[in-house]
Amino acid sequence: MGERKIFESDGFVVTTERFVYGSKVIQLDDIKSALPFVDKGWLGTFTIAAIGLALLIWGGALFKIIGLLCLPGAYFFFTKTITRTLIVALNEGGGPTVNVSTTELLSKLVEAINTAIVDRKRAERDALRNELSSLPS
Repeated sequence: MGERKIFESDGFVVTTERFVYGSKVIQLDDIKSALPFVDKGWLGTFTIAAIGLALLIWGGALFKIIGLLCLPGAYFFFTKTITRTLIVALNEGGGPTVNVSTTELLSKLVEAINTAIVDRKRAERDALRNELSSLPS
């Protein structure tokens, strides 16, 4: 069948045989599925924004300035604290979690891994079907 590369970007490689990231290698036969998880830090953002709005509404002049500065601070907190994680579910249970830099890369990785798993199972099934069909009746 041969190993061929399906996806490669930013130190991640998905082939028809394995998933490679950094110096770690996971065989596709060991992977059940790959799932994306994105934590946007909404609680912290809303807390900072609420404090800023409260200071704007009920504070004196100094507190209004601080409250006004909290609003862009909430935005920067939101944009800088997003964590994107690739969860690899192994057949034995558990599995590694890998932090990924962008949401686009995360979605491409998940798609590549899950497609590679399906293609591999289909190839194995087709090979078994061909082998069984060649047997005498």
